[in-house]
Amino acid sequence: MAEIGGLLEALTGAINVQNVERLIQCFSPRAVFVTPAGVTEGHEQIGWYFRQLFTAFPDMHNEITAWTVLDDTIIAEWTFSGTHTGALLLPGGTEIPGSGRRVVLPAAGAYTMEDGVFASGRVYYDQLALYRQTGCDLRLRRTA
Repeated sequence: MAEIGGLLEALTGAINVQNVERLIQCFSPRAVFVTPAGVTEGHEQIGWYFRQLFTAFPDMHNEITAWTVLDDTIIAEWTFSGTHTGALLLPGGTEIPGSGRRVVLPAAGAYTMEDGVFASGRVYYDQLALYRQTGCDLRLRRTA
């Protein structure tokens, strides 16, 4: 299924140049996009998520390292890299202020295509590694 590979490349290209309008055109208007940070639905929310990410990492770049197709779904692995210079919004509204640190993380995702665009996307990455690389001081508390 060559067209799904092309759609993944279009999405990655839009992310790498931080073009939110091109990026959301890769998704259905009713698409669901799930990340460790939360669930977004539709163009408005997906666009908002990426604008927040681009604010935190203005030089963000994703490099696809592998992908495979199964029917209408593409599974991809990539390396995320960027310099954390802006506020990174966490679930619950907490922000990690820009640290100036370089972040490099492996990530993976599964995207399902419907009618030539992605109807859903699920992205996975190590949140703890992200927080550590930004210099976030996470203190774990023992519970009784």
